[in-house]
Amino acid sequence: MGLLMRLRRNSIWVVGIALAIIYEFFYIFSLEGIPSLILLLLGILLGPIILRLGYDYRWIKFSSTLSFLSIFSFIYNFFVFLLNIPSIPKAFGFFLLPLLSTSATGYLYEKLSNLREARRVRAKAVPFSRRLRSLLYQLDPVMWLFILLSAFILVTFLVTPILLVLVGAFQPPAGLPWYANFQRIFSSRDYVRLELVPGEQAITAVPHGNGVLYIIKGVNYGILLNSLLNSLVVTISATVLGMIVAFIIARYSFPGKELLRLLSMIPLFVTPFVNSYVVKILFSEYGPVSMITSKLFGWSIRIDGLAGVALAQIISFYPIVFMNAYSAFLNIDPSTEEQGENLGAKGFYLFRTVTFPLALPGIVAGAIIVYIFSIEDVGAPLIFQEWNLMSAQIFKGFITQTGIVSPESAALGFVMLFIAVMGFLVIRNYVGMRSYAMINRGGRLVSRQRPLGKLGLLAVYLLVFPFVLLTVFPQIGVFLLAFNIMPPRGFSLSLSSFSLDYFEKLFLDPGIFNYIRNTLIYATLSVVTAVLLAIMVGYSVSRVKVKWLSNLLDTLATIPLAIPGLVIALGYYFFFTRFFAKTPLDPASIGAFQAWVVLVIAYSIRKLPYVVRSVFAGFQQVHEGLEEAALNLGATRSRVIFGVVLPFIISYVFSGAVLGFIYMATEVSTSITIGNFNPSQAPMTYYMMNVYKGGSPIGVQIAAAMGVLLILIQLVAILIVVRVFKQRYAFIGI
Repeated sequence: MGLLMRLRRNSIWVVGIALAIIYEFFYIFSLEGIPSLILLLLGILLGPIILRLGYDYRWIKFSSTLSFLSIFSFIYNFFVFLLNIPSIPKAFGFFLLPLLSTSATGYLYEKLSNLREARRVRAKAVPFSRRLRSLLYQLDPVMWLFILLSAFILVTFLVTPILLVLVGAFQPPAGLPWYANFQRIFSSRDYVRLELVPGEQAITAVPHGNGVLYIIKGVNYGILLNSLLNSLVVTISATVLGMIVAFIIARYSFPGKELLRLLSMIPLFVTPFVNSYVVKILFSEYGPVSMITSKLFGWSIRIDGLAGVALAQIISFYPIVFMNAYSAFLNIDPSTEEQGENLGAKGFYLFRTVTFPLALPGIVAGAIIVYIFSIEDVGAPLIFQEWNLMSAQIFKGFITQTGIVSPESAALGFVMLFIAVMGFLVIRNYVGMRSYAMINRGGRLVSRQRPLGKLGLLAVYLLVFPFVLLTVFPQIGVFLLAFNIMPPRGFSLSLSSFSLDYFEKLFLDPGIFNYIRNTLIYATLSVVTAVLLAIMVGYSVSRVKVKWLSNLLDTLATIPLAIPGLVIALGYYFFFTRFFAKTPLDPASIGAFQAWVVLVIAYSIRKLPYVVRSVFAGFQQVHEGLEEAALNLGATRSRVIFGVVLPFIISYVFSGAVLGFIYMATEVSTSITIGNFNPSQAPMTYYMMNVYKGGSPIGVQIAAAMGVLLILIQLVAILIVVRVFKQRYAFIGI
């Protein structure tokens, strides 16, 4: 019986190997066309057949390895078969296909069963007519106003622009079919290139002085594949690094631990473009890394192109995973790990089977944000002059003399949106496949920490500390550039050249100060708008006891987190050019376009999730009994909300407003795209981008000084949230 169980459990791999071998046979003999399609259909049908023959879906559901492979195989196979990548990549896809088909079938069957059961219970518990009367009783005029107005705003300025991107994507060039734009994206060698240019290498060695210079640029597989591979590499690397640092700090005690924790959070301070520029200097042939390798080994290094973009993103984004993973590790009930140890689990086996699965929701929350940020990031590609990425190409579509964005850019934006949302939903559902509940949550005053041994201390001080210091240097470099201690070209440090001139120019030069004033005004107006919308959404979601309605509003308010900013910018371009043509709100109205209105709306919608999260948490803290008592005493709904509830949650409202102000002031994607149509009304990030593209004669120190100003704004915001409102500061994704 045990042998039979093992055979049945491994049957998906046996079938996968058979499919891969059959495909390779057809490929070798140039019979890939119809047989390959038949094999694909067979692989899809194998899932229901395998489950019907007795395969237990719970083997996948409760296995971290198999469930993760299911998610990976979905994303991998989707693009391998869509792009028709032959030979080994497609053979590996066929190998994974039975696992994917089996897990997808089991997952859908389980969801349908749960849905049928839930409907059956609801039908018996409360009649529909009674639920309808209850809904109408809850929805007084104020509640109707909150729900309808918030839904109208979100549908108008979020859903409609996204739909217009899709409409624009299906506007083909003259004489071509309706799908021509997508056909070009998925078949053109500019977007998908499966073979290398003769002589192209990821690493090139050239003479440099008395030694050798190794230039690491990566390999160009086309715009679409480059973006997919880059986001995959960045997400995996940032997740692994962030998780390791978080686990060490959460589980071990050693001298300098608090310093390491603080250093690990410094890269979270957003300094658009400047930090990537410092990374480029750091890993150039004149940077400190090359100085060390040249002295020790006689060779230098320059990381550029696609490799430079990936490196800059990993350094910038890994702290997002670190903060989420650190919170997750601290919140694990220590008794669960102790029970595992009592049963014989130790070391890595304990981590793999107990600690990691319990911390997985927090880790995945950070990984999702990194995945989306990597796809949409335009700062690093511009700094490293790497245009073979989707984000750079979409941005390039906005830089036109006529103010017209091509339908191909819209199609590329929709592909970016699809990739981002698909990854977001798939990874989130991966977390939802299992339960992560604990009897207690972080149930000890003294955390579960152990002192490090000698080998552990060596690893921390020789590996972890240097790595974290390396990731902190971009933010340090921002200050060094701003104070003129480090020159904008090459690498050297000179305290004698210390200067405040660039900070003086920020406020004394009217042309430069205009960008700062624009940023502060736009962020303030956007925060006010977002707070009012967040109050309406947060109160409606927390008080309306109609699940589908509250879920719909909650989804509309939080989904901007999964939508790349460049797609929002594309949507707003099509929205305002269509419905406000030949008015001051039309981006195509060169010279007359009022960019500030569009930017305020874009900031309010794009960063709404961060404000809503804080306001909604406040509403959850106020018991509904207080409102019912006030209503019974004759108070109106508006009097209850603004006179009873809001005073209780005012700290949450201001906390959300402060966090929203940070993210709005540092917004990049919509700022540099919408601002491009009227540079005089653009914010700071547009000016910083222009400097590093070579559009400003002043130099990079001015942009670095702006970066210091943004860091100070973020630091003040943290102090306000933590010290004044006595709340834990919420970084992205937590």
